[in-house]
Amino acid sequence: MRSWIWTLLLLVAAVGLAVGVRYHSGNVALLLPPYRVELSASLAALLLLITFIALHVALRTVAWTLGLPTRVREWRERRALAQQQQLLERGWIGLLEGRYARAEADMGNVADQTDVASRKVLALLSAARAAHAMQEYVRRDALLVRARDAAAADPALKPATMIVEADMLLDQHRPADALALLSQLHENGPRHMHSLRLELRAHRDLGHWADVLKLARTLSKRNALHPAASARMIATAAAGLLTASDMVTRRAVWKDLKADERTLPEVALAAAAVFDADGEEARTRKVLEDAIEIDFAPALLQAYARCGGDEIRPRLETAERWLQARPNDPDLLQALGSLCLCGRLWGPAQRYLERSLAARSDPRTHALLASLFDRTNRASDAVRHWRLATEAVVGLPVLKAAADTVLFDPVAAPQFESEEPVAPDRAAGL
Repeated sequence: MRSWIWTLLLLVAAVGLAVGVRYHSGNVALLLPPYRVELSASLAALLLLITFIALHVALRTVAWTLGLPTRVREWRERRALAQQQQLLERGWIGLLEGRYARAEADMGNVADQTDVASRKVLALLSAARAAHAMQEYVRRDALLVRARDAAAADPALKPATMIVEADMLLDQHRPADALALLSQLHENGPRHMHSLRLELRAHRDLGHWADVLKLARTLSKRNALHPAASARMIATAAAGLLTASDMVTRRAVWKDLKADERTLPEVALAAAAVFDADGEEARTRKVLEDAIEIDFAPALLQAYARCGGDEIRPRLETAERWLQARPNDPDLLQALGSLCLCGRLWGPAQRYLERSLAARSDPRTHALLASLFDRTNRASDAVRHWRLATEAVVGLPVLKAAADTVLFDPVAAPQFESEEPVAPDRAAGL
């Protein structure tokens, strides 16, 4: 459409020019002593137009010729940039595919060829990552030094070098060095999610449970951690604080925990151990019951079954209420049998433990039944369950029942006679 419009405008201009020239009879006189040149106005206008076009073309040609070195340099830069881009892409693909030697070589070539700081830092960090994957730590450290030097001129590139180095130090099991880098980074800039996750790993490896608990809560609020990973981190940190501190600090830690954090199995077990050591069995029972209501973990049920004489009846009543909702839970049945065993309720203990064995064969249940039979003077049954418990724990093959009952009888053992008589001196030496 635009070409048609321009064509129409040119036609209109040509017609107007032709009409104007036709009706214009003026002359143009050029005085060039001793010459006098007279031209018609139309011819003079045409000559001026031709002169302008020729001069314009000549000037454009001279400018294009003078600009040729610049264009050649720009073309070389574009070609070098394309080659570097190709090397970067091939290096990244090699890094993702696990071809670390090739990736390191490609990234090293990019770093040697480019003068752009950001591209050089990217290539050096990628090469360092490839060397780290091959456990070439000396070469990796040299590449990191070059990356830090290249990033010195641009403050925006420093966080990338520090985060990558801290990540690799954590993989190398050097959490103290990684934490020093991350602390320096957070002092001079914002706290990004990835750097906070790295800091969480460093504090976890160093056993700084207070910092782990704080960071895990922060990342959980920002949805920067998977809920399962967040719960595991919080549980580990809280359990570490409850087991490693003095009594006053333990109680302060327990008071600071949220309701959903207190019901985590690991936290509940650690708190129950704290309160049980302090003689607060009722509080221990409450802590375990709250946790078991959320998660019927075997470790919680086993801890719930360990108690003194005054706690047996209330715990039995609560466990029997749970049994109504979970009648075939082998761990719950085992816990009930253990409680009855502690309370010397032999008949209910045997029934609960046998029901647990019917649902699942477990060495602990066999051991509890063996202990029950020992106390009720049923030696053969006790021996049988002790043997089954031992075989399950050690991994011995279960023999047939008839063979299990055969004892070694030296009288019935076969006697072998040597075909060659033993010499007296050899017999004396035996």
